[in-house]
Amino acid sequence: MKFICTFLFCYCAFLANAQQKAMYTQYMFNTLAINPAYSSIDESLTFTALSRHQWVGFNGAPNTQTISVHSPIGETNTFIGAILVNDQIGEVIRETGGDLSLAQRVPVGSNSYLSLGVNAGASSYGANYSENYRLSPNSINDVVFENQNSMRVNFGWGIMLFSDKYYVGLSSPHFYYKDVANTVTKSANNTTYRPHYMLQAGYLVQINQDLKMKPNFLVKYVNGSPIQFDINASFLISETVWLGASYRSLDSFDALASFYVTKDLQIGYSYDFTNTQLAKTQKGSHEISIQFRLPVKGRDHTACYF
Repeated sequence: MKFICTFLFCYCAFLANAQQKAMYTQYMFNTLAINPAYSSIDESLTFTALSRHQWVGFNGAPNTQTISVHSPIGETNTFIGAILVNDQIGEVIRETGGDLSLAQRVPVGSNSYLSLGVNAGASSYGANYSENYRLSPNSINDVVFENQNSMRVNFGWGIMLFSDKYYVGLSSPHFYYKDVANTVTKSANNTTYRPHYMLQAGYLVQINQDLKMKPNFLVKYVNGSPIQFDINASFLISETVWLGASYRSLDSFDALASFYVTKDLQIGYSYDFTNTQLAKTQKGSHEISIQFRLPVKGRDHTACYF
């Protein structure tokens, strides 16, 4: 048990200095979390909720919940969005906050659009190591495990080129991420934040009347960490069920499914099969999502496959 706790906190330290933000297997159904320009793709008022439980069976494993909403503004080419995130790593580290986003799109040719989005927000971060009594007595007085509490501000950006058949996006949703109120008294615990850069793309292929295929990919770069990429292929069967599989480098193979209860209500599930050494101590990762769309007056309320 002591070894597991030690490993966990070492891993958390790695997260704090490298890939600091949560990852999602169903990013193709939760794209506002990785690109603020995404809201301009959908013509509807859209609500999305997602809960991710990583490394089930591993003591203190990360879990993340998000709730987002985005909508066009009237009949204009301006779109707004908002997202709330609760991210917990281990038993003592938690960050809760939210962002507002604004996106503007312009026509490019007859069927495509170019969109630019920005986001801004704040979050509350806490790491209460002293409350974790599983640490050894010597660890509690170690500066590395000193309690941290801070308020953070965040600014990000994103750009997307898209039509009803494809999308390509580049974003940094946490481009400027900084503590503005920090109760840490010793500099040893100050965290160095690095922008996350993400390249994402997808393409919709009509195979026949009842079958569509959508390949997607996501590439993430953080200075000081290996480049991580996620490759996915999903099939839409009879406009009712998405079935797909993904490979995430340095992490896992994933299976996902999403079901349209109605044309505007979608429920999704994914499972990650970890292919690292962590596979020996945990039972995979689960992710559940639900999305609901409402028409907006003056907009074309048709299906959005991205």
